[in-house]
Amino acid sequence: MTERFLHRKFLFHMLIAVIGLISVPLHILLSPEPSISITKFTIHSNIIVTITFTISTFALLVRKQESRVLNFCKNAALIYMMVVLSTYHFILSSGGEYTGIRVMTNFTLHYLIPLFVLLNWLIFEEKKWYSYKSIVLWLIFPILYGAISLIRGMYDGFYPYFFLNPNDNIPIGVGSYANVAVVMVGLTFVYSVLGFLLILINRVILRIKKEKPLSHAKKII
Repeated sequence: MTERFLHRKFLFHMLIAVIGLISVPLHILLSPEPSISITKFTIHSNIIVTITFTISTFALLVRKQESRVLNFCKNAALIYMMVVLSTYHFILSSGGEYTGIRVMTNFTLHYLIPLFVLLNWLIFEEKKWYSYKSIVLWLIFPILYGAISLIRGMYDGFYPYFFLNPNDNIPIGVGSYANVAVVMVGLTFVYSVLGFLLILINRVILRIKKEKPLSHAKKII
């Protein structure tokens, strides 16, 4: 990697980290009900992004090679952010009203940071050969989030999202645990497909890069 490329990567990682460090606490603290805001998957996944890119920024600053764990977290963050963006845009965006600064933090957490994480992967991240077993590891966080949310709801009746609420009908809930199970299986499928596509695209790009010198040699011959 050239010095200019690493410098741009450092600045972009720092930008993502700074936006997260500002947006996450503001969105929680300025919420009418911070205790509810902090339970959202959007907040948790953006915290993962913020921590991951903060650590990556420091690693780039000291010229330290990024660890396998850090690369794993970046890929996990990309998958979670794509789910955050798509789920909010197509399902949840009409369900909440924001005022003041939270209008901006809502945009950064649901749209800007997810798009920046995607751009980072497209432009700056080295493509690597990941095992399909990685999908199982990437699923741990969302599955735990769903399970803990359900268990908590059984005790206090609170569910962070309507599609996790088995006790009420749409739009407050989905009516039964069977319907919640269908939703969770569906979301697990979505995460799995995104993980599969991420690994597949990495492999395709690596194969293309590997074949380029061969095809060039054939043309010369």
